[in-house]
Amino acid sequence: MKPLFLFWLLIFSTQSHGYVAREERVLLVVSELDSTGAPEMRDLYRITEELTLSAVNIFLKPYYGEVQYLLGHEATIPNFKKALLEMSHREDIMAIDVILSLHGSEKKLTFFDKKWKLPSLEHEFIKLNSTSLRKKLRMMYNLSCYGSYHNASFIKMGFDASVGSVAVNANSEIEFIPFLNAWREGHGFQKSFDLTNNDFALNLSDAPIKVYGEWKKSSLSKTNSKKIFVGNTELRIASDAK
Repeated sequence: MKPLFLFWLLIFSTQSHGYVAREERVLLVVSELDSTGAPEMRDLYRITEELTLSAVNIFLKPYYGEVQYLLGHEATIPNFKKALLEMSHREDIMAIDVILSLHGSEKKLTFFDKKWKLPSLEHEFIKLNSTSLRKKLRMMYNLSCYGSYHNASFIKMGFDASVGSVAVNANSEIEFIPFLNAWREGHGFQKSFDLTNNDFALNLSDAPIKVYGEWKKSSLSKTNSKKIFVGNTELRIASDAK
């Protein structure tokens, strides 16, 4: 009886926790900073975009069955919806993760086509009425400024977990690679930010930029890169999407 009991215990344990193999998960990177940003910041935005893509290719691509990109003029809401829908309809894909690098404010996200108000963004996805999409959407890593204001919308759209900054997000060059490394090694979603989402690290990255913003009287004075998490904060790279 004991071996049989252990067998069923293993079966039910696997079913309850779930597991998604590398080839069953896909990552979508949406990045558009250059054309919609301040002209004087475009060189910095180009460098940021290049570093984002390079880091994803080096650190995460080997850990996903597929990585897709919507960059520059391709980073529109119609393309975003189309890409996610096509992924959700594929039987070989069980989990969809997204890294979003756009300009943002408390109430909007700026894709290449236009600035989208969050209620409108939610409505676009509700109109899709796709059960398969909601079942497969998993992690949203939002690098946009004021990303914490977007968290609730992404959860309503179907993501299991979402993270974003309190205000202007200015620590990506410090945060991005440590997160990618921790995430690929199987750490929990929130725990993957432990190295950089603490008072010491945030002060190190944010304080000089905030001072510069106050001197220039620019939006950088509102820098606060602290990350806020919503949803399943224990989510891991191999976790089943719910």
